[in-house]
Amino acid sequence: MDNKKKESKFAFVEKLKNIKHFEIIVVIVFCAILLLIYASTFNTKKSENNTSTTLTTEEYATYLENKLSNVLSHINGAGNVSVMVTLECGVEYVYATNKTEETTSSTVSGTTTTQTTTTEEVILVSVSGKASPIILKENLPKVSGVVIVASGANNISVRLELQKAVEALLEVEENDIEILVGK
Repeated sequence: MDNKKKESKFAFVEKLKNIKHFEIIVVIVFCAILLLIYASTFNTKKSENNTSTTLTTEEYATYLENKLSNVLSHINGAGNVSVMVTLECGVEYVYATNKTEETTSSTVSGTTTTQTTTTEEVILVSVSGKASPIILKENLPKVSGVVIVASGANNISVRLELQKAVEALLEVEENDIEILVGK
């Protein structure tokens, strides 16, 4: 039986070798497969770029609190650290606009009056059938206050280090930082 299987495999290979331009057909099939793979990865990358990653105000505050808690807990003697951040306002967007200016002049009894009318329209782009404005810049909200609860805050030098760190990281004034002793 094994000999029959080997003979049938060899016969199949021999038939393939007898086809004219066999190497060309193999190259064409290989190129087609590569083209399909490339096209599928190209479409995936394109769809990933269309999704925007905008943070809500709550997500941004949570992000800052987690990062700050992590950094402050590494200060020698700080112990267990918990942080709450308050923000002045929400995220502010600067949109691309099309600005037009129209100037009209009129002369009545020797007096010339000039009137300028400025019109500014937000530029919209259609993405998947939905009109969306073009965002030029995303201004994240400014931190207005920070509360830190640290188990090592009863030590004045630890308290000072925590305060200096928050001032440097968030550009917050000293009077907008409250440090409390935790359990």
